[in-house]
Amino acid sequence: MKLLRLFTIAASAIAMAGCGKHKQADASQPLTQSFQAAEPATKQAVQVVASQLRSGNYAEVAKSLPPILNQPNLTAQQKRAIGLALDQMNKAVAENPALDTKEMYELRQRMFRAVDGGPRF
Repeated sequence: MKLLRLFTIAASAIAMAGCGKHKQADASQPLTQSFQAAEPATKQAVQVVASQLRSGNYAEVAKSLPPILNQPNLTAQQKRAIGLALDQMNKAVAENPALDTKEMYELRQRMFRAVDGGPRF
């Protein structure tokens, strides 16, 4: 099942890279909505990440998202929202390989593990 999810994410990133220029999906709204009931500090962090996703500032997303990923007991809705953000970041990296720094790679790996339910760092 995990391999299937990884394959699906990778296939969608490759497919989108081959489609030429396209409008990026906006994962900020589902992310914000899924954390509405979270504690104030988490909601604030989510707002910052959502703003950075909208502006395409993925380097800052990589710095701001880890505290959100460290939340215990993420809900299914939160995991889906994180998955959408991961998809948006994968598409951005596919379009601009210069974004794929070590920090970005590690963040995307942590995001995948948070969505997939695997062990976290």
